Amino acid sequence: RARRARARAAPRGMATYVDVGANLTDGMFRGVYRGKRAHEDDLGAVLRRAREAGVSDIIVTAGTLEEAREAVALARETREDGAAPRLYATCGVHPTRCGAFADDVDGADAHLEKLKRVALDGKASGTIVAIGEMGLDYDRLEFCDAATQKEMFEKQFALAEATSLPLFLHMRAACDDFLEIIDRNAHRFTAGVVHSFTGGAREAAAVLARENLLIGLNGCSLKTQENLDVVKTIPLDRIVLETDAPWCGIKPTHAGFAAVAPPLSWPKPVKKEKWFPGALIKDRCEPAHIVCVAQIIACAHGVGVDVVAEACARNARRVFCIDKSHYPTVGS
Repeated sequence: RARRARARAAPRGMATYVDVGANLTDGMFRGVYRGKRAHEDDLGAVLRRAREAGVSDIIVTAGTLEEAREAVALARETREDGAAPRLYATCGVHPTRCGAFADDVDGADAHLEKLKRVALDGKASGTIVAIGEMGLDYDRLEFCDAATQKEMFEKQFALAEATSLPLFLHMRAACDDFLEIIDRNAHRFTAGVVHSFTGGAREAAAVLARENLLIGLNGCSLKTQENLDVVKTIPLDRIVLETDAPWCGIKPTHAGFAAVAPPLSWPKPVKKEKWFPGALIKDRCEPAHIVCVAQIIACAHGVGVDVVAEACARNARRVFCIDKSHYPTVGS
C-alpha cells in the first residue's frame, strides 16, 4: 500500500486536486459516442493525465442503480494502479431518471432497497463516499415530471440515514422546492454538496445559509460574467472543485476563459475521429481540466491557484471523509 500511495502523490510543489464529480462510466471514455465507436478505450490515459495534473482523488458520479454498480467496479479495478488517481463513487438516482423507481419490476421500495445494499456494501469497502446524484431538475421535465422528482428526492434520504454518508446534490431551476425538501429532511443527513452550481446570487446565498451545504463548481458554473460575480461571493471554505466530465468543459466563449493556462505538456485537442493514443478530445471534458476550473476561480477571488486547490481539496476530504494521510499538502 505504501508503494501505491507514493505513486499517487503529486510531485513536490504541485497543487493537489480532488474532483468531486466526474462521470467516468460514460461511454465517451471508452471511445463510444451516442452508441457509435469513434476510437479505442482511453480511460487509462485520461486517468494518468489527471494524476500528472495533480488530481489525487476522483468521485465517480452515479445517476442510476446500474451506474452505481459500474462506478464501484471501476473504483475497485483501479485501486492497484498507482499511476491513476484514487477513485470513489456515489450511489443514487438523478432527478431526470427517477422513473427508474416505478419501472423496477419489483417496485419502488425494492428499488430503494437495491440502492441501499449497493451503498452499504460500497461504504464497507471504502468505495462509496456519498449518496446521489439526487435532487431536482426543472429544466428537463420532459424526462421526469416535478411530482415524481420531489417524491423520489425525498425517498432517497433513507439512503443517507442508513449509511450516514453525505449527499451529492443536483439543483437546477428548482431552488425553492429543493431547499424546502432539504430543510424538511435536515435531521436525516450530515452534509452535502450542491454540485454543478449555476444559480444566481440569491440561490447561492440561500444554499450557503445551510451551514452543512457546500457548492460544487465546474465549467458550467463559470460561463458568464454573472456566474463569475456569484463565484466571488462564495467563500473558499464552502467550495469544492469538480469537472462533471465528460460534460461542462470550459470553452473560449466563456467569460473566465482568459484565466485558463493549460499545462504545456497537453496536446492540442482533436476531433474524436482524429484520436490518437494520449489525445485530448475536443469538447470532451476530463478530470485533468479541474486545473482550469481552479484557475478561473482563483482569478475571480484574486488568489493563487494553489490556494484554491488546497482549500477546495481540504473541503472535499472533510465532507466525503476521503483519507488524505498519504497525500502531501500543497507546497510540501
